[in-house]
Amino acid sequence: MKYSEAVKILGSRGEVLSESGIGGTKTIMYQWNGEGFGANMNAMFQNGKLVSKAQFGLK
Repeated sequence: MKYSEAVKILGSRGEVLSESGIGGTKTIMYQWNGEGFGANMNAMFQNGKLVSKAQFGLK
């Protein structure tokens, strides 16, 4: 999945948690907050493609 597809599905661009670029690979970690105490989703993209994701407290 591309970052642009995630934004379309989730309805917002998310918050950048970290960003790095090494050897032609750009890595960005985003966070989207959910409803409820501590509910969130994190997703890591390398060169615009999803490579990992995690969630907490989402239904």
